[in-house]
Order: sequence, then structure tokens, then C-alpha cells
Amino acid sequence: MTKINFLSPYFSNRIWYVLLLSLIYIFMSGCTSLSSLLFYPKKNYYYTPEKLGLSAERISITTSDGELLANWLLKSPIEPKGTILFLHGNGENISTHIRSVAWLPQQGYEVFLLDYRGYGESTGVSTLPSALSDIQDAHRWLSDSLKSTQSKTPLFIFGQSLGGALAITYTANYQQKLRKIDALITESAPASWPQIAREAMRSHWLTWLLQIPASLMPGEYDPEDQIAKITNIPMLLMHSQEDTVVGFHHGEQIFEKANDSAIWLETTGGHIAGLNNKNIRKSFLAFLASTQN
Repeated sequence: MTKINFLSPYFSNRIWYVLLLSLIYIFMSGCTSLSSLLFYPKKNYYYTPEKLGLSAERISITTSDGELLANWLLKSPIEPKGTILFLHGNGENISTHIRSVAWLPQQGYEVFLLDYRGYGESTGVSTLPSALSDIQDAHRWLSDSLKSTQSKTPLFIFGQSLGGALAITYTANYQQKLRKIDALITESAPASWPQIAREAMRSHWLTWLLQIPASLMPGEYDPEDQIAKITNIPMLLMHSQEDTVVGFHHGEQIFEKANDSAIWLETTGGHIAGLNNKNIRKSFLAFLASTQN
């Protein structure tokens, strides 16, 4: 089914067709399946680690319900300082989000790029519950991998946009028998799913009336509520005032609910563009290093 990409600043040229299908979908489905409208996957790969001069392993994970997740693990050319589980935003797939983290292996951090169901070569269809389940499967794989290598290096979780929201909710609720998450980093994360859906619908006169059904988006996974549960993990929360996709106020809402030890970092540039700035990268690395002392 054609979907509206709630987190994208662009709409299809066939907007009326999309709206009709979306309305039919909304009123014929429950709130859980409605969350699939948040995901906007692409199958084709645009970049590969090798094209960017990176060494990587292809990691396949079979989920408990039989789906296949196709992922990349970027390897560090130097002694690893830690591993980062990277959760990308709602559009395209890991091949277009890899540039956000391609600089980290040279700094000694290995990066596991997860493609949720339906993205890239991963099978299935994503919803908020299934995406959280996929993150758990990736976390379990990393826990087993780091255990088998006797690695004592830390494990971090870093999410951008939708991935940042998922990272918060997952970190607040993950199974403690899995490898400890040593720090959480987010960039441009929405604070509330119903809120970001309403704001996206309000931004164009053609979709203005969809604010009401958009409010049916499930709110039990809202990051601004979930982050209050995280009390013993260092957090770095990043957002830019220039973000026109997920407004700056979303970052402020999340930070207000976080514990007093959370660090706020205001970035520059558009949506999830903060790490293009060398000074922001330095702050990012300094945060990671501070969690290992």
C-alpha cells in the first residue's frame, strides 16, 4: 500500500490518491498496524561500505517469527574502543544512512547498521512493535558476538530521527540479560508519535483534515514518556533549531523528561545533519570517551 511518510518534508505527486488509501487504511486497521505508516523503506542500495572505503561484514538475523534482517557491521581498522548499534530514520535503508556513521570506524568504533523489516534486503513489514523486536534481535546478536570474542569494550546505541525515538523506547525497556547498553545517543528524535503525525498533516492544506485520524497513532511508545524510565545510562540528546522535519521543540520536550545527567547538544544544519560539523563530531567522541572512564 502507498503510504504517507510522516517524517519526510516531501509528498508524492499523487497526493490525493495517497490520502484516499491512507484514510481507508486508517479506518480499516487498528492502531498498531497504523504505525506502519511511519516507515518508508526502499529496497535498492545506493552506497555500500566498500564504495566508501570501509571494511564490513554482512550480518543476517532470522527473527522469532521467521523474517530475515540484512545488516552491516562496519569494522574498525584499529583496536576497537567500542561497538555502536545504529538505528536509522524512517526513509530508504542503511545504504543512504551509512554516511552518518562512516567516519566512526577510523576513530576506533565498530558500527552495526540495522535495517528494520522491509528495508533493503530485510523481509517483512515494519510497525513500531516489530521494529523494537528487530532491535532486540540485533542487540541479542551483538551480545552473543561480543561474549564469544571475550570483548570487554562498551556497547552504545545511537539513533537518528525515528531511530532515535526507537532507541529511547528500547533502552528504557530492554532485557537486562542482554549485553549492557553503556550509553544512549539520539539526534532529531520526535517526542511523540501522535504529535509528529499531527504536525505533518497540519503542514499542508491538503492533509489538514487528517490531523484527527493522525492522533490515533499509538502513543504508548512515545519517547518523552519512555525516557523518564532511563535512570542509570549516560545520554547525549542532539537536535538542531534548523530542523524542519522534526521540530526543535521535540528535542526540548524529550530533554525536559530526561534525568539530570542527560547531556543536551544543540547542533547545526537540517534534519540529522549535525554530524557533518567537525565540532559536533568532537563532542560526540568526547561523550563516548567520557562514558568509559
